[in-house]
Amino acid sequence: MRRVVVTLILLLFLLSSVSAVSLLASPPRFEIKNTSHFSGKVTVTNFGNETIEVTIDKKRILKDKIHLLLVDGGASDWIKVKETRFTLKPREYKDVHFEVNVPSNYNYRDAVGALVIRATPKTTPQSKGGGAQFVIMQGAEVIVPIVIGLPGPIKESLKLENFKAPLVIVTPLPGEFKYTLKNTGNTYQNFTGTITLNGWFNTAKINSTGGVYPGDNYTDIITWRPGLWDLGVYGADAKIEYGRYNPQKPLETTSQVIVIPGWLVILIILLIILKFLRRKKIPIKIN
Repeated sequence: MRRVVVTLILLLFLLSSVSAVSLLASPPRFEIKNTSHFSGKVTVTNFGNETIEVTIDKKRILKDKIHLLLVDGGASDWIKVKETRFTLKPREYKDVHFEVNVPSNYNYRDAVGALVIRATPKTTPQSKGGGAQFVIMQGAEVIVPIVIGLPGPIKESLKLENFKAPLVIVTPLPGEFKYTLKNTGNTYQNFTGTITLNGWFNTAKINSTGGVYPGDNYTDIITWRPGLWDLGVYGADAKIEYGRYNPQKPLETTSQVIVIPGWLVILIILLIILKFLRRKKIPIKIN
């Protein structure tokens, strides 16, 4: 059976052709500052050996330590692309013009959109000799962020949506601490998260940093691996410090986690087995 499967895989590769795409977008990023209207262009180049079909979409970027999403709405609604579909021959390039118009009632100072440029081969390779052929189509995608900074008053505000600590950590396995922040202000915010673990015998600190745009959520995960002799109930105090322009009041919350050493679990199991054997009066032979 294994030989049959291997043979089928080899036949698939022998009868197939791979169609690859090589795509380049320049510049790779746009920074728009202190204006609600912007006209720009991105140069899309096909530096491969095949003719490609290019499509351009506009999106809003949501990013944290867990997610990287391209969604509609928000900043994507402000972007207008003049040509969203075209063909490029090998070594050919095209300047794609776009505009950004921010609504007058928009009260965020910072936002981020993106041009999502996708390319696929235009033609499908034909089989020779009339035989069957599988075609592997390999596309390409380039994301060009458009970061928008608007004039106006500054409002810095983060909200701690939730904080989750593991109930129990059994060493040597690590534990994950997870919290979600929401930017309720109107400007991009960098933050530093610190979780202080106060135990029976020692104290540990774990740090993390990130950034979140207005109206967005940021989910952060911090991992802690207890030491060999960590044991007992630990208080987990979370502190989020932020303030891009002026230091703001830190966000704070607390929880608890129980740390159980793995060696202690093994020792308890061995003692239970030993006690059981003694009750059954089963002699323990040591060779």
